[in-house]
Amino acid sequence: MSDKIKQKICYFGLSDIYQEQNWLEDLARRGLLLTYTGYLIYDFAYGEPTERRYRILPEKRKKIEQEELDIYESCGWTCVRGTHASTVFYTDDQNAPEPFTDVVTEKKYYVKRLFSALITSIVTAIYTLWILRPNTYSFILNPVDFYYQLADQLSPLICLYLVICPLLVLFSLGIIFKYVRLIWQLKRETFKRTYGFKTRRYANMIVINAIIVLMVGLFIYVIFVPDKQVMTSSFKEALAYKDAELVRFSEFDPSTWDEIRANMIVREDNKNIDNPDITYETSYDRNVMMTKMSSEDLSVSSKTDKGDPPVAGLSYHVQLYKAKSSKIAARFMSSNIENQLEGMNFDVSKRRIRDMKFKYDGLDYAAYIRASEKDEFAYALGTQMLFLRKGNKYVVVAYSGPIDLKSKVGLFASKM
Repeated sequence: MSDKIKQKICYFGLSDIYQEQNWLEDLARRGLLLTYTGYLIYDFAYGEPTERRYRILPEKRKKIEQEELDIYESCGWTCVRGTHASTVFYTDDQNAPEPFTDVVTEKKYYVKRLFSALITSIVTAIYTLWILRPNTYSFILNPVDFYYQLADQLSPLICLYLVICPLLVLFSLGIIFKYVRLIWQLKRETFKRTYGFKTRRYANMIVINAIIVLMVGLFIYVIFVPDKQVMTSSFKEALAYKDAELVRFSEFDPSTWDEIRANMIVREDNKNIDNPDITYETSYDRNVMMTKMSSEDLSVSSKTDKGDPPVAGLSYHVQLYKAKSSKIAARFMSSNIENQLEGMNFDVSKRRIRDMKFKYDGLDYAAYIRASEKDEFAYALGTQMLFLRKGNKYVVVAYSGPIDLKSKVGLFASKM
């Protein structure tokens, strides 16, 4: 950059065109004369302080006809070319007529161009809300609960939902309000050219810089500080997985586990392979709200190498959530229970959720539910769910098999 050029960030948009004009005129009085308008960066040449007048037309055209430029120049106005969403003209002649000599025509022109920009801003705000669509209703009505509902999501996603998207929505709504207010004033002919710009500039500066810092911070986090995610891809890896806080199926039902493990490997085409009728996986994850999210998932179907399945329709899934605080665990649990029940096709009426709760010494919360006789298939399999919480730990167990899951509460409680 030349020593005679100074670059400045323009924190004004089309809804601030009159404040931007005043800002440019103030810089001219300090000897900084506009030479180029970028999308965010403006170039200024050092010169003698002058009472330069600026006028901004809310439209950016790729090419301005030379005949039109000649008309402006004949009236004393010079065009500053650039890539911003507007066209800037200036004059050092204090007696030069305004680009629009007809006030009515000027207002109609500004209203038409600003209305197009208003529609664009509304579409942007709607699209940002659409990004939040899975939980937009919850976000708007109860943002605090929505915050805790996201506790098991990836850290960048939590940041995106709770910080950047809401900030962008508020920013868009602020712009929409300014457009509507300006258009209304122009149409009602109550608008008076303001000479203030500092407050508007500082307010825009704070919001824009906050969005930029958050976006850069999110990018750095995704690249350099990823959440730790580990998922097994084979029986060997799942068997080698260690987690002293998780109740493994080998502890839950040792005798059945011995039979399942003996059938994990089968022969096919003279090769040993993982039994396709057995699914056995473990996982580990963590994020900014959860210090640990670990699980074990086991299901047995159809046949094993010895012919009959060890336990027909057996399934066992345990998920341990270890939050950074008991408050996070409790608030996350309240929303997670409904999601878990829906995932298992249980009736999730509020009354049934209340009825499944029971007291257990040493636990802050305990609830048990079993498939009803109305769901013949799930009832025959013995489908059950258990929800337990103590302090910052929250455990979800889904089980289909012959054991009464509620009788195992003590086993799970001993590890919490």
